[in-house]
Amino acid sequence: MYQFKQFQFNPQLETLKWDDQSRILRPKVAQLLAFFLANPNQLLTREHLLSSLWLHGEYRDAALTQSIQELRKILCDNAQQPEFIKTVPQKGYMWVAPVKSVLLPAEQNNTKFWKIKYSLLVLGFISVIGIAIGSVYYTKQQAPIASSEQQLPRLLVASVENLTGQTQLDWWGYALQQQLKQAAHPYFSVLDEVSFSDQSLLDVMRHNADIGFSGKLTQQQQRYVLHYQINRREQPPQKGQLISEDLHTPINEIVNQLVAILSGHTESVWTESISDVRQSRQNYLAGLHALTYQGVGAALPYFKAALAHDENNHAAQLELANGLWKVGSWQAALAHFENIDNLEPNSYLFIRYHLYLGRYWLYRGDFAQVEVSLKHAMATAQALNHQRLLARSYQLQADLGWLQLNWQKHSKAMHSAKVLLGAGAFSNSESQRAFYLANPPQAGLEQSAELDMVDNLKVVTKAITYYHQQGQQASLMLSYFALGQNYLATLSVREDALAQALDMAIQQNNQYIKNSILLYMAFYAIQLHQGERALAYLARLSLDEQANAQLLVQQQFLNAMANMDIALSSTMVEQEAWHRATTAFELLLLRSQLDPITRANTQLMLAWLLIAKQDYARALKLITAARLAYKQYELTDSRAFTRYTQMYIQVAQSNYLHAIAMMGVEPEQKLEALYGSYAYAQLGQTDKAFTLLRNTKRQFSRQWQPQDEALADKIAIRLNNGGGRSLTLAQLPPPYSVYCQSEWVLE
Repeated sequence: MYQFKQFQFNPQLETLKWDDQSRILRPKVAQLLAFFLANPNQLLTREHLLSSLWLHGEYRDAALTQSIQELRKILCDNAQQPEFIKTVPQKGYMWVAPVKSVLLPAEQNNTKFWKIKYSLLVLGFISVIGIAIGSVYYTKQQAPIASSEQQLPRLLVASVENLTGQTQLDWWGYALQQQLKQAAHPYFSVLDEVSFSDQSLLDVMRHNADIGFSGKLTQQQQRYVLHYQINRREQPPQKGQLISEDLHTPINEIVNQLVAILSGHTESVWTESISDVRQSRQNYLAGLHALTYQGVGAALPYFKAALAHDENNHAAQLELANGLWKVGSWQAALAHFENIDNLEPNSYLFIRYHLYLGRYWLYRGDFAQVEVSLKHAMATAQALNHQRLLARSYQLQADLGWLQLNWQKHSKAMHSAKVLLGAGAFSNSESQRAFYLANPPQAGLEQSAELDMVDNLKVVTKAITYYHQQGQQASLMLSYFALGQNYLATLSVREDALAQALDMAIQQNNQYIKNSILLYMAFYAIQLHQGERALAYLARLSLDEQANAQLLVQQQFLNAMANMDIALSSTMVEQEAWHRATTAFELLLLRSQLDPITRANTQLMLAWLLIAKQDYARALKLITAARLAYKQYELTDSRAFTRYTQMYIQVAQSNYLHAIAMMGVEPEQKLEALYGSYAYAQLGQTDKAFTLLRNTKRQFSRQWQPQDEALADKIAIRLNNGGGRSLTLAQLPPPYSVYCQSEWVLE
């Protein structure tokens, strides 16, 4: 915790407090503030800040400037008379306010915690998967659950290497790693290994983790041997072996002992049992492995086999239910969900049940059912202090808030999830927020503190490397999908990533992800003005009207938009496509349960079609209605689309003063500036028109097109000659010439 003047800043929670107020900072702004506070009264060059906090790329310099401005605004700091951040011209910045580091009670408890010496009482040999060596007897008292306010030691559980030469045993090491991470949560803050995929265990121990676990599975004298090593800071490595005849005894028996060794506890450590039937247990664990390495289609037969051997294996039945709806069997999935009863309410399985069921109801569009499941999952995850499952609960809450158009609920929940688990775990869901028509639009969230495409690109690229190395096909598919949706990547990279993700979804028989990818690929093609290609993607969708009405609405909307693109791509309106698009949008507006943002988007698209036919009166009515909805839901970019569309209508009707008045002091979109400069020129104020265009070219340099340059040339000729050629409406790009966010760069 840092204290400076009236402020207190908690870098872990990214929270700034002053007086009676509290604010959660945008992650990059929080990192910048923490960096300043850790280096007070030191000149920090821009290059130093950029190399420390930002990924190398053309956006990072602007991102630093924006973050400095944002931080100054939050602190009410004046750049000319700074209290906190002083600008050193041509050099960088310096933090000039006194800073005091304050030790929190939780940190004091942590200091005491580390003074307790780890001890282990080895009383003899006990059975661990047949015959085990290096095991521990436990007392019967229950292990204390750490308070959520304590600073838990950080644990990294590395992947278990399978050195037996039998690839069919890969699942065993994976299952051990996952169950060990789960069982360790009451005692440790378990790190996400993906975030450190490019570092050795020793490097992670040096900078990030307090304890590291690694293991290797070998075969010796017809027996299986797990060689494990536990690394602790400033202590020699602790090594041990567990020997097994057949690997058939439950993994949780090994996990119990490993957690006790890791934590220094000698009391009993409880983990959930799967089944007392060996074949059922084996098939369940093999299913988990297939789920990660091969995808949901390959995993379902294992879960079905596990139930065939033990119909009371609720863990297998839950995974089966969660997989069935993703391959399109949503009714069978619900039947399995409903058949799972008598779950221990204070258990991890209870949390997963409600997380899976909540995600199912979110897919079905039943938000009331999602709320019920969320309540159960969140309360139990908090009671058990399971950070990963609690983070997943927050993520589900964030997704629900998004679909309910509740931006505050979404942002707050997403931030809580990131604090618990780190941004890397949510790279795919982050990317899906980055487009505004195929999904719910980009919220007040159009400038969201939680949406950072620069960081997302870095995380996703790293995740792809890691999952490719590990052969984890399900996670690799989602990471490729995330990369394809990140508009900071080049178009060729994005297209390749989307094609990879789609092929993998088809191979894995994941209908849910396949449909999501196809919808986005249609949206992507429309941005490139490839309407026919978009229609081809939409024709490949596998949708069930009873299962998900929301996806059908997205399909209908994008189908209409693709036809609109075909109709308006040339100088002459393509009549058949125009009628198909107009009819489809009008039918959408007749839907009684259409969400307000999709309704507003439909009104905007339909207005553009009417503008192409010069039906300005009807178009203006639709645009006005859409703009009111965008204003109500604080959609800044979308409001700008309606504003420049209204400006175009005013210019087309020679109402130049009205167009200029709508533009405001500083244009937010390129088309606003183009229409404003045209209006100035038509009023004879050529100098204002030229100045506005010159500033616009500088502000929107990456979006500047040859048509824009031609308009600037004509206005420059008029300025220099006191007259020149007349300007016509045909020389302006129409409002429907750009469908997507301004951040896209169409190569």
